[in-house]
Amino acid sequence: MTHQPGALVWLDQFAGYLEIERNYSSNTIRAYLNDLKQLIDSDSAKTGSGIESDASSGWLEAEQLRDYVRAIQERYSRPTVARKVSAIRTFFRYLRREQLIEEDPSKSVRGPKLARRLPECLDRDEVARLFMATDAGSLGVRDRAIMETLYATGIRVSELCGLRVDDYNSEAMEMRVFGKGSKERVVLLNASANSWLQRYVTEHRARLSGSAAPDPQAPLFVSREATPLSTRSVHRIVIKHAVKAGITKTITPHTLRHSFATHLLEGGADLRVVQDLLGHSSISTTQIYTHVSLERLRRIYMSSHPRA
Repeated sequence: MTHQPGALVWLDQFAGYLEIERNYSSNTIRAYLNDLKQLIDSDSAKTGSGIESDASSGWLEAEQLRDYVRAIQERYSRPTVARKVSAIRTFFRYLRREQLIEEDPSKSVRGPKLARRLPECLDRDEVARLFMATDAGSLGVRDRAIMETLYATGIRVSELCGLRVDDYNSEAMEMRVFGKGSKERVVLLNASANSWLQRYVTEHRARLSGSAAPDPQAPLFVSREATPLSTRSVHRIVIKHAVKAGITKTITPHTLRHSFATHLLEGGADLRVVQDLLGHSSISTTQIYTHVSLERLRRIYMSSHPRA
């Protein structure tokens, strides 16, 4: 195997790949890098070498990699091991793609199987209560427009925060969204979401941004300080109104995405259509919502059928 740059250089390049091409969150990138540094440090402890090791390091060999995974399985929970193995596999696939290594040693590594966790979902009454918890002020109208948009389109919270003014087409009742890997797609708005978005843009956004005629490239949703909303801010907005609405489920902005997909499938939507609307690259990712729908139907059946 040929001599390669130090491991820290590879990790830095990998972080850029996760952020720019895969659109991973900063928290996920940080976790992956910590997991990979732990792997490399474990080899350094054996060999006495530093992290700036070359491509002859043991952590690049399949047998030592399998030994490492067996060792962490004895120390960590199954979900933690699964995340670490995911970080390792993604890293080595990247190195192989960039031709920085000749073979991918992670091909023979197997992580623990995790039980499928069905995403939390709101029923239609809870969605209505969540929306009604907002007030008539500028922030209330903004919050209602945000939650209506999340539920009407199923977009990710990161996609919502990345929306620009000219991404919203009120006449066509649609939005242009840039998802993971900067993939562009168009999502559809229902009449309610479009109405609240129009009200926010024409009457209330200027009060928050201080600009009567917004730049088409300006963020669509802004804070009371006229700054772009962060994903954390949207998370707080959803939780605040869920508490006001008396919703006891643990929900996040992503819950509205789950609810969007589940309610579409329960209404008879084709799985492929839901896949396109969600921006999933694989149909298998979308199929989890069929399990959610079946589980909800099973609960209704068991509570409603006279002989259940």
